[in-house]
Order: sequence, then C-alpha cells, then structure tokens
Amino acid sequence: MVPLPARFSFAARTNYARMKDMQASPPPLWRAAATAAALVVTLGLPSERTAAQPPLPEEVRSRVSAASGTISGTADAVFKLWIEKPVSGRPNCVFSGTLRLDQGRQTLSVGEVTAGTFCGAINQYVVGRLFESSEPVGTFLSRFDLTVLGEKLVDDDRYYLVQGKARDPNNNPRGLIVWIDYDRGLVIDGTLQYTWGRVDVEQRYSLMHGIWVLTEQVLHSTRFDASLKAEYTNFRFASP
Repeated sequence: MVPLPARFSFAARTNYARMKDMQASPPPLWRAAATAAALVVTLGLPSERTAAQPPLPEEVRSRVSAASGTISGTADAVFKLWIEKPVSGRPNCVFSGTLRLDQGRQTLSVGEVTAGTFCGAINQYVVGRLFESSEPVGTFLSRFDLTVLGEKLVDDDRYYLVQGKARDPNNNPRGLIVWIDYDRGLVIDGTLQYTWGRVDVEQRYSLMHGIWVLTEQVLHSTRFDASLKAEYTNFRFASP
C-alpha cells in the first residue's frame, strides 16, 4: 500500500478512502450508468441522440440532386389515365412515347395518343405540362423552403418526412410534403399542393447498372377523381 503524503487535506484523504471502498465493492449498475452519463455531459462527448439528429434540409436536397443528376439516356414511356374509375379498370386514355434524360432533366416526346378530342386535350394540357420538359428533382426542391419533420427506418434505409413551402407564392406547386429515402436520395411518395387542389404521388424505382432509376409514377387528384400512371421501361443509358 502506498501511504498518503502528509500534505493531503482531509477531503483528499476522504476521497482516497472512498476510492478504496469502490475498488473493494464495485457500485451498483445504475450508479455506473449514471456516472457514465455524467461524464458524457461533463466532457462534451457526443451522445446517441446527438448522433441521430436528422440532416439539414440542404443536405437532403443535395442527396436527391446527386442521385438524379447522374442519369442520362432514353426510355420508353407509357401513360395511362383513369377518370372516375379505379386503376384496375380500362383507362380512358393511353399515351406512349420516348423519355429522354440528361443529367436528371427529362424531356418527353409523345408519339401515340388514344383517339378523340378529350385525350388529345389531356395530352396537350396535362401530360405535356407535367412531363414534356421537367427540371431535375434537386432543382425542383430548391424552389421550396424545406423543413425535416420526422423520420423512419424502411429496410434499414433512413426515410425523412420533408415539408416544403414555395419561396415564390405565385409558383405552382405552392407546397409539398414528401417522404425521401435519404440513403439512396430518392423521393418515394407524398403530396403536392397546387392553387386548385392537391396531387398525391407515389414513385417506384429499380436498380440498373448501379443506379436507382424511376420506373413508375402514380399521380392522383381527389378533386377531379383522376389517376395518371406513368411506366418507364427499356432504358438505354448514355455512355459516360
């Protein structure tokens, strides 16, 4: 045993005695846990909650932008529209054409349309405006002030619920709330809020040549009781 120096104060001797008692009989588990927690606070070490903080909105947008901005090539596109009927029934209109992708920016050329004035108008004013010339997803999200509202795990992938308010109130859509697969940088589903109503969106992806590619979209408008389904197949990727 090493003797205490004579200059040790009474408090030091008392603490030394306590340390010897702790060595002889370890403290209960709850005391050890409390001590560890106190050390985390005192030393400023990162706790589990700190490590699990959600990403900043700009980090989410950057993930989505990076994932979609690498895709270039073409694909076959088919659009089907249902009005006041379930999607399991026969569609009112069918459109087919070619989708071109250039680093996330898409351009649609419709070649065939179901005959009739109604389907022709839908092609011009709905399909055309929504899909013929669309900006990259990351650029689209930059038009909104984003807020991360919540999170969940899906097959070990981190999903974040993101709400957006249009920076320019005169733009459409005026707002959105979507689930984003943060690990893969994909917009999964959500709602777009327009001046005339809302559009619910679901999107599905497939892994091709190491890239997650959008292969199916389903848009539904409650106001018009209409559903539009887009399917993309036969991808031809541009050489790097």
